[in-house]
Amino acid sequence: MKNKKFWLGILVMIPVFGMTVIGCVSYTYTQAVRNETGNTVTEVYIKDTGTVDWGNVRNVRARYREDGSFAYWDRTNMDNGTQIVLFRDSGLSETPREMKNQDILIRDSNSLFYMKQNVPITFSVTKATDYILIGGPSEELTTSTPIIFTIEDRLPMLFVINQTGYAVTLIAPVQNSINNGGRTQFQPMEMNRSIDVTYRIAQAQYTEQITMGNADATVTLTKRPPTLTIVNNVGATINTIFMRIPGSPSWVGGNIVIRDGTVHLAESGKAQTGDIGTSIVNRDSTKLWLGNVNLSGNTFDIRIDDVQTGTYVKSNVQITNDMTLTFTQTDKR
Repeated sequence: MKNKKFWLGILVMIPVFGMTVIGCVSYTYTQAVRNETGNTVTEVYIKDTGTVDWGNVRNVRARYREDGSFAYWDRTNMDNGTQIVLFRDSGLSETPREMKNQDILIRDSNSLFYMKQNVPITFSVTKATDYILIGGPSEELTTSTPIIFTIEDRLPMLFVINQTGYAVTLIAPVQNSINNGGRTQFQPMEMNRSIDVTYRIAQAQYTEQITMGNADATVTLTKRPPTLTIVNNVGATINTIFMRIPGSPSWVGGNIVIRDGTVHLAESGKAQTGDIGTSIVNRDSTKLWLGNVNLSGNTFDIRIDDVQTGTYVKSNVQITNDMTLTFTQTDKR
């Protein structure tokens, strides 16, 4: 309970004015963390070095009701230039128990993170002596230097700039949307490693890799779905286009439709209200934006069917940029 103390210590016999008073000696070990970042620290996380889980916020204290029962955990913010004790232990020996090195992560009021890794804990040691019926003295035997966070401990920022020509959806390592020409930023929790920045444009998914060191870094997104121009020189009108990953038993696509001003491949029974049916007459062409094709990779088999049940296929076509494919009678299957 909050309002009761139980002392565990070393009993000592102290002579006082001819009387012998029984006393109790105990030791408290503390290590403080100090904020010199220039901002208010709102969250502190701690973990043993080498482990993964940061656990819960540590800069909290128990708040109690008037009857002494627990109410809730109260957040203790650290203004710039202040410190709080985050490591505390007690015992019967002047020498504290050894503590594993710690990783410490703090977050300021601007949602910026700062981190120190593999920090040794060096305790201040305070000796307290309490006598029966008499409050005894306390003495600080050892004073340790606080663990000080400064702006130099801020984790590096990763800036993501969208230069694809399309709005993108970030999938990893964070989720966000960025308009063309826009940018976003975040702080990876690890340093000195490669990070995959994965994003989606319509149905197409791409990954850019960036190596995060100890400084801010920028990754510019430029990959985008290419446009495939289909030229019809087969001698008949075509009204369906199919694609597949090479070796796949099934084809994706079908009827050529215009949806929201863009050519789509509408599978049978999946046309939408407002779709405009279209076709490619002989010696004409159409442009198909591959962002609407739900296939991964950049190598495809491409098939067109004419209105006379003729089928034409080009296999293992690699499409990494805008490209034109001309179908003729030599492609008939």
